Amino acid sequence: MTLSQRTILIIVSTFIALSFILGVSSDIILLESFAAFERVVVVENIQKVRNEIEESYDELRADSHEFGSILSAQGYSSLTKLPEATLKSHHVDLVICFSRDKKVMASLVAGGDALKRSVETERVFTQLGEIVPLAQKTPGDPLSGLIVLGDKPLQLVLSPLPDKGLLLMVGRYLDRDEINRITALTEFVLDLVPVSDERTTPDVSAALAAVSRGDVNPVQVVNPDTVVGYALFKDVFDRPAFFVKITEERLLYKQGKASVMYVLSSLFIAGCVFCCVMLFFIRGTILNRLAVLTQKVSHITSQGDIPARLPVSDHQDELNRLAVSINGMLDSLENAEKDLRESGERYRMLFDRAPDAIIVIGLEGDEAGRIVAANNAAADQHGYTVDELLSLSIYDLNTAETNKIAGDIIATVLTGEWTTAEIWHQKKDGTQFPIEIHAGLMKSGGKKYILGFDRDITQRKITEETNQLRLEQIRQLNNELSRKAIDLAAANNELETFNYSVSHDMRGPLTRISGYCQLLLDDDSNLGPDAREYVTRIYEAETWLNDMIDALLHLARVTRVEIDSGSVSLSAIAEEALKELALEYPDRSVKTFVEPDIVVAGDSRLLKMVMINLLNNAWKYSSGKSDAQIEFGVEQTGSGPVYFIRDNGAGFDMKDAGKLFRVFTRLHDSSQFTGTGIGLATVQRIIFRHGGRIWAEAEPGTGATFFFTLP
Repeated sequence: MTLSQRTILIIVSTFIALSFILGVSSDIILLESFAAFERVVVVENIQKVRNEIEESYDELRADSHEFGSILSAQGYSSLTKLPEATLKSHHVDLVICFSRDKKVMASLVAGGDALKRSVETERVFTQLGEIVPLAQKTPGDPLSGLIVLGDKPLQLVLSPLPDKGLLLMVGRYLDRDEINRITALTEFVLDLVPVSDERTTPDVSAALAAVSRGDVNPVQVVNPDTVVGYALFKDVFDRPAFFVKITEERLLYKQGKASVMYVLSSLFIAGCVFCCVMLFFIRGTILNRLAVLTQKVSHITSQGDIPARLPVSDHQDELNRLAVSINGMLDSLENAEKDLRESGERYRMLFDRAPDAIIVIGLEGDEAGRIVAANNAAADQHGYTVDELLSLSIYDLNTAETNKIAGDIIATVLTGEWTTAEIWHQKKDGTQFPIEIHAGLMKSGGKKYILGFDRDITQRKITEETNQLRLEQIRQLNNELSRKAIDLAAANNELETFNYSVSHDMRGPLTRISGYCQLLLDDDSNLGPDAREYVTRIYEAETWLNDMIDALLHLARVTRVEIDSGSVSLSAIAEEALKELALEYPDRSVKTFVEPDIVVAGDSRLLKMVMINLLNNAWKYSSGKSDAQIEFGVEQTGSGPVYFIRDNGAGFDMKDAGKLFRVFTRLHDSSQFTGTGIGLATVQRIIFRHGGRIWAEAEPGTGATFFFTLP
């Protein structure tokens, strides 16, 4: 992804994130405020209905007073003589006279004699008679309240008749007609919901629970379009009797929601316009120039056109100074390449014109055993041309007896020692002749080779016992060959020194970039927020590149250091490394297991680097797991012990396993896990130098296991 694409992605992502946060906060704060206000309005409406029902008791008290006056004047027996129309005119359903012992003395009930003859009526009178003792607790004052008869709530007023020694009950059913009357007065849609164990519905149960928590008038949102409020009424025995339920449309909430959507739409459009303006400005002032620099650098890199230079403008800014710094680096690289070319020509001349035969033999892959380089002296010595020698293997030049000991000679060379031996070769015509070889290990391009200096000692064999002088001359020639070998080794060291020189020469421009960025960041007066962000990114990029150079130097040192073999406890190294990680990250809880007494032979310093790198990776890539686990152990196989470090972290796709040990190659995004991409390459080189191998097995999301062997 290019810098332009990343910049656009960051701006768009930031805008989307802000829009999301604004939308969520609006939904949580504004819509909740509208919902809360809606509940307040519903509660007020519920209270209005409650007040309307409570006020109806005043009418019943007035009716009770009027009926009491009639009975006081005419006697309680006159109650049965009153026409039923009297109940209708007073808007009541029953009038009953009770004695102090709950006996019905006279009654007038809507429905006439048919009601009196029913058994149900007797049960109703008995139930109403249970209220009489309550009235006696407050002598002289009327008792008002309600009672549920069957499934019908009845509003009643029980008043004393002092001159008769009786109690007069006046009642009115809170039926559909009464509900419709209250609906007409309040203009609210009402429902009457009895409270009973057999018929309690979930919404009524929820309303009862809310009342028990202290919510006098609970409110519930039934669906996005409807809200319901409840008012609980208790009977004269202080038991829950029924709910009056008021149902309303959520007009206020819908209006608030529409207002919020309008505001969010306006902010979204304004944000889009702002993003477009910002992208246009950034592209015109920075990204286009940066794209030109990137294109030119890519061309120089792909074509190897080191003499080319980046264009330098009149702008005295960071990008212009970066171009100047890169041009300075290209000058250094051009001079270094020139010196390297001249050095290579000198050593090529030395190689081709050396009087002794020089042969370079491959050790790895398809080149194993093949002659990859030979000088003219080697070709003349064996009767071949140079091109013919390059098509052969060393085993084609050895005699059958020499091939029997060739494996031991190669094994000795692989230990890093220079070896000298007398063997027999055969020429192109089949003639066999003795030679003295002086061979050693050589590394080039990351591969291992055998560098051999061959000398035909036929004449020496003939005369060595009779001519000590010639033997001395041969010894001198061997010394000269040794000096030439040292010269070649020095040449290799010079090539390595060149690598170090290039790395160190890069530090100068990087240091200047870092310094300029730091000066700009320290100056608060000249940089805007956007410019400060870009300077910060340049500073971070310089820091990253500096870390890459350090990592390269460290990798070169690891590759070059001599191995000091000894007994090494990998278990002790693992336990110490895990303790240090636990101290460094005290907020993490990681379950670790280290198999005890794992001891191997090798260089303690290099193997400690292997263990620390692998354990640090396991610790880092398991950071996203709350139940992180890290294990170090050993498995016994037919070919020997296999050591492993296992974690249950992020893991990786096995199709990318071939990239694991490449320099600067990372399988995870740097925003998720930090690193230089050098650690595993360093581990692989150390294991290879010990004669072992390393590989990994993993699965995304379930962790990874790194296996390695040591001879």
